[in-house]
Amino acid sequence: MLAGWLDLAAAADHFNILVYHHVSTDSPASTSVTPQVFREHLQFFQDQQIHVMPLAEALAAVTNGSPLPDKTIAITFDDGYRDIYDNALPLLEEFGYPFTIFVATDPIDKGYGDMLSWAQLRTLAQRGVTIANHSTDHAYLVRQQAGGALGRAGLRANIEQAQQRLVDELGDAVPRWLAYPYGEFSTQLQDLLKDMGYLGFGQHSGGVWAGTHAQAIPRFAAAGIYANTATLATKIGSHPMPIDEANLPNMLTTDRSPSVTVDFTDNLVPTLPLNCFLDGDPLPASRPTASSFRLSSPAPLTLGRHRFNCTARSASGAFYYWFSKPWLVSDGTQ
Repeated sequence: MLAGWLDLAAAADHFNILVYHHVSTDSPASTSVTPQVFREHLQFFQDQQIHVMPLAEALAAVTNGSPLPDKTIAITFDDGYRDIYDNALPLLEEFGYPFTIFVATDPIDKGYGDMLSWAQLRTLAQRGVTIANHSTDHAYLVRQQAGGALGRAGLRANIEQAQQRLVDELGDAVPRWLAYPYGEFSTQLQDLLKDMGYLGFGQHSGGVWAGTHAQAIPRFAAAGIYANTATLATKIGSHPMPIDEANLPNMLTTDRSPSVTVDFTDNLVPTLPLNCFLDGDPLPASRPTASSFRLSSPAPLTLGRHRFNCTARSASGAFYYWFSKPWLVSDGTQ
């Protein structure tokens, strides 16, 4: 966990992370915002007095139990596309907002035209942008592990090689963070990262607080169908649901109808009505005890990524508590 458990009052010391990929008009719509929409996001943050903080500072505040401003967020990008430099950087500098880019190093070494170059990454780092690890090749690390193509040593080598390339090009300030390719992780990969001294960032939704698993840090998608500022405002204003993440099952599962029992860590939130969803469709939650709830897939899931999401509106009605449980359903060969 990022720190010791906090009581409910202190649990307000949290922040939310946004993840983008492309800022462009000619990239895949599902992972993109146009420059115009991105400007609208940044203007919205300014107008709504949303505090944009460097990711490292926000993480340190949660770890140390230091208070954070209300509605604090950190901005991240995955993959390292060139349009971040061309289109996002000027806007972020105009608004004075810090950000982090997680990059896969092989495409940069190979000089792919749609990716950032090392020269551009050095410029970004010199201008205060945090650059971090997204593996060497952006492979399906967990699926390769599940199918036997990549063992623990291979996973370690991939992560270490990418980190070394970043350090060689950018210096020792590169943090020991890994954004999981495709947001996919497993208990085995989490354990490896912990042993290596890394934080791990996913693509499931939710906020960051003292009870967040340090190798399963959530981020809210802010592009594609998630770019609407009205729904983004709800996510930015949300609080992490106070649950015991240590007891959550492996994201990787061969169970086509997975289930999870979630234990609350306070006495207030369990009294609030829950609204839960499976891949966007309503999902009933049972209550085996007064301090827990249980979710089960009502039908076999297809292979690949799925997600249980739950929200509970606060007693004041001012915000929602948010919980997300990602799944990677596998047949054991991929």
